[in-house]
Amino acid sequence: MRRSIPYLILFVLTIASAGAGLLSWHQAHMSSITIFDCSSHGSTAPSTLVLTCADANTMVQDLHWSNWGSATAGATGIGSWNDCTPNCAGGTWESAPVTISAYRIRNGHYTRVNGSNSSLFGSGPFDAVPYPPAS
Repeated sequence: MRRSIPYLILFVLTIASAGAGLLSWHQAHMSSITIFDCSSHGSTAPSTLVLTCADANTMVQDLHWSNWGSATAGATGIGSWNDCTPNCAGGTWESAPVTISAYRIRNGHYTRVNGSNSSLFGSGPFDAVPYPPAS
């Protein structure tokens, strides 16, 4: 029995060091998750996201993120949108506080954004720009 104690200690230390290495890899991997917007550049916890690429008439800005890298990252900020009345060229820009979530990670990128403001998210979530973005 005494002869097996050093082997048991070695086994426990090996398992502990493997677990620490896995945790370190996981933390590094999660912090490298990005999201793409209309700029076609992946960003980590961006301060601004343009949600409508064709005309940039909907965006969220001044974003402050929490839980970036987890399955769902949350942010608070300001949502801005053009009401397009009577048309988008003559519309009025409006803004309001907003809470958003980025989620559905695919290939290391968040692929969906949803939020609390019905003027921005009334018809459901926005798909983030696909990865790889079209050039």
